[in-house]
Amino acid sequence: MMEIRSLASQALLVQEQMSQTLMGMAAVKQANAAQQQVAEMLARNAAAVAPAENAQQGGFSTYA
Repeated sequence: MMEIRSLASQALLVQEQMSQTLMGMAAVKQANAAQQQVAEMLARNAAAVAPAENAQQGGFSTYA
């Protein structure tokens, strides 16, 4: 009887660890999706910015 309880508690522990692992993986995937959206937004914004007319004059450059 004690062996069954021990196995059951170990199974519950493994199940809990698996759930935590899956939640961690979901969080990583969500963070990845958010970073991908930011990267795409920055790429669109960079493509929309016109190049400087004369970069040799100094001042602010969007390509620095």
